Amino acid sequence: MLGQEVPLPQVTKALRALWADEAGKTRASLMNFVIYSEDPTSLERNTQLLRDLTSEHSCRAILILNEAVASPAQPRAWVTAHCQLYEGKRSVCCEQLSFILEGAGADEVRNLIFRHLDSDLPLIVLWQGELTARLDERLYSVIDSLIIDSSQWADPAQSFARLLEARTSRTSRFILSDLSWMRSHFMRTALASASQDAALLAELHHISALTVTHAPGNKMSAIMIAAWIAKQLGCGIGECSSQTLARDGCPPIALCLVEGSAGSPLQALELTGPTVSLTIRRDPASTFIRASVCCPQRSREDIQPADVNDDAGLIAEQMSRLGGTTLYLEVLPFVQVMIS
Repeated sequence: MLGQEVPLPQVTKALRALWADEAGKTRASLMNFVIYSEDPTSLERNTQLLRDLTSEHSCRAILILNEAVASPAQPRAWVTAHCQLYEGKRSVCCEQLSFILEGAGADEVRNLIFRHLDSDLPLIVLWQGELTARLDERLYSVIDSLIIDSSQWADPAQSFARLLEARTSRTSRFILSDLSWMRSHFMRTALASASQDAALLAELHHISALTVTHAPGNKMSAIMIAAWIAKQLGCGIGECSSQTLARDGCPPIALCLVEGSAGSPLQALELTGPTVSLTIRRDPASTFIRASVCCPQRSREDIQPADVNDDAGLIAEQMSRLGGTTLYLEVLPFVQVMIS
């Protein structure tokens, strides 16, 4: 699965031999892409993720598994290549370096990454799981794009605190992307489109309940879209909670997060009040979403295409444009209040 195992000091030599043996292969690399995980079950899953990503994005891929053990052993290393046919004749290939560490600290993780980067190319890091002290200043200060998934955090309050500390450091330069936030994009787009209706806008101050239905394991995406709605409606950060969104001069909005069945990470969004109802729904396995608006002067239903669901598609989008979002950072204060 991981290719040829080689002694750690001979990784560079093994890479040179990999290309020397195959005259029909051309090495392609536009960026360094690192996946870091401390989950022992992640190797096969992440190798498949790299196969999907390298089919469209040329990079040097570095896969790191850092297992927590009482008695660390020597690191192990593998080299392989993911190849795609070009014009039916030659293969265009991306390198994958895989490492298994045991109980490695911040210095060891950082040095391993630095030692094996393809020089002068952007560094994108997909950090899976909790943001631990291994993501230290000397590492994040050279990262160009950091991709996280806050839905994987057992202690989101602590990880968000670490994230904001890193993001606001004078040495940091990285663009930040959170897969949990990206999974809410289609719902946010549909809601923004529906809210262009003047009749609906006139009734927004009557909204008294917000219900978000999410798939198992995707509660953070539901919290994030609720936080975004709170910001858009002008709610006060200090007055919001996991159960209520408060607005000056308007009724409080009761917040309810419902765990649905497997399927799309976010499955339904309902904003309701005595005179208004706005529902956005995505059925299981559907590539479309339905938005329905009902208010005294208007009743209508729209169908729109939905975004991709899978992590590979979301990550590929970030690799394509190396872009984050300032809106995410503006919403985070609401998220921190709602998870506390």
